[in-house]
Amino acid sequence: MKENGYMTVYLALTLGVLISLCLALTEGCRYGGIRLETECVMDIGMDSLLAEYHRELFRQYNLFAIDCSYGTAAGTTKATEQRLLEYMNHNFSLKDIFLDKILYRDFFALKAEEAEMTKAVFLTDAEGEVFRRMAVNALEDDIGVGIVQQVTEWLQTIESEGLQERNIAEEKQAVDAQIEEYEGKHLESPTKALEEKRSGGLLSLVLPEEDISDRRMEEGTLIAARIKENAVNHGNIDISQLEGWEETTQRILFHEYLLRYMGRYSAEKEGNPLWYEVEYIIGGALSDRENLRFVVNRLFAVREAANAVYLFGSEENYAIAKALGEAIAAALMVPEIGELFTVSLVLGWAFAESVYDVKMLLSGGRIPLLKNDDSWHYGLQGILQGDLAEASDSEEASKTEGMSYEDYLRVFLFLTDSREVTFRAMNVVEQNIRNTEGNSAFRLDACLTEIEMNVKVQSRYGYEVEIRRRKSYTESLEAEAFAAQSSPYRRIKFEI
Repeated sequence: MKENGYMTVYLALTLGVLISLCLALTEGCRYGGIRLETECVMDIGMDSLLAEYHRELFRQYNLFAIDCSYGTAAGTTKATEQRLLEYMNHNFSLKDIFLDKILYRDFFALKAEEAEMTKAVFLTDAEGEVFRRMAVNALEDDIGVGIVQQVTEWLQTIESEGLQERNIAEEKQAVDAQIEEYEGKHLESPTKALEEKRSGGLLSLVLPEEDISDRRMEEGTLIAARIKENAVNHGNIDISQLEGWEETTQRILFHEYLLRYMGRYSAEKEGNPLWYEVEYIIGGALSDRENLRFVVNRLFAVREAANAVYLFGSEENYAIAKALGEAIAAALMVPEIGELFTVSLVLGWAFAESVYDVKMLLSGGRIPLLKNDDSWHYGLQGILQGDLAEASDSEEASKTEGMSYEDYLRVFLFLTDSREVTFRAMNVVEQNIRNTEGNSAFRLDACLTEIEMNVKVQSRYGYEVEIRRRKSYTESLEAEAFAAQSSPYRRIKFEI
């Protein structure tokens, strides 16, 4: 009997092809799966890093940043790189799966071997520009354009009227000097009593001693000093050509952030080392008292200039001052210098009104930037006796329309050098965070707001994977580089 064997040969040939195909498909699945798992685990790891934002920085200032020192004195990126490896390897591992060794086999067998932070942005980069932008982003949705327009109008008025440049106190001294030295007669200024009160200090005229804080700060180890010494961490992403940063608008919004999150006179944050933080940002002194004195002196300067503008422009009030000045000159038998007496009275009158104004502002009232007959308060009758009693009444504080103390702070912040405002604001943030438990070594220049990581991953099956990702708390500072999904920062590379 003859046996045919062609079916066995055909089956053997067919099985060889099918097995090869199955193995190729299996390896293709492994290849694609490694790619997918690597991307997913990398994204999870990067998100986990950003989820470790500094809690106290967020609680106090609504700012998101990774503190790469993690509570230690070493503010380097090495710890962040190590944490990314830990997160990724935890997600690569099957150890959390029930009976993993019995029921499952790791089809990909991946392990993250090396992580490198190739690019970074620190909160203090570009002399605090990143800090300013994040502060504006934290506030921008809550603030309308109305405040920007209002501050701009105030600044335009101050500039057009010369309120910032004019020094009424010096003008008054010059006029009084001419009166007192006139032909050796040893005359006295008609407002000498007022000048004696001014010489005792403006701060004491408007606030009782017990209402003034004497707290101090030590800024030698804070961020501003370290920036000036170039002793800070620097990122390596170019943020010098940033778009969409309209100078005036963004500065005003940044100042709104400072007014919302930092303390000031009558709105102190009593747990902080300094109580008058906004005044420190304007004045730059190391004590609350000196900073409040600086702001009060600036208030007086603006108010005296504004009040002098009103008096010299008011026909009725100037006529009253002129009549009194000429009468005093005639009584002293020097009628030819009646105009000097008039000017001295007007400037003294402006000062007396300014005492009232500043008291109103510090007690929570409002004062118009430029006054009219209805908003003028102080009478001329008390000028010769130096009586400032009229300037002590605060009953009308809540009824008066105009600018508040906070509004004047808005103006002074804008008139202060932008670089110094940023540095001092960062000093306040760093100091206050250090004042909380577990953050004594906190450094703003260890706070990351954007990171790019390059990770090398090994597979037990012979694959080597390299992947790069960039993550940020805000829109990327290099928007154009991230517009395309084909950007090299989404690259994944395989080697066998």
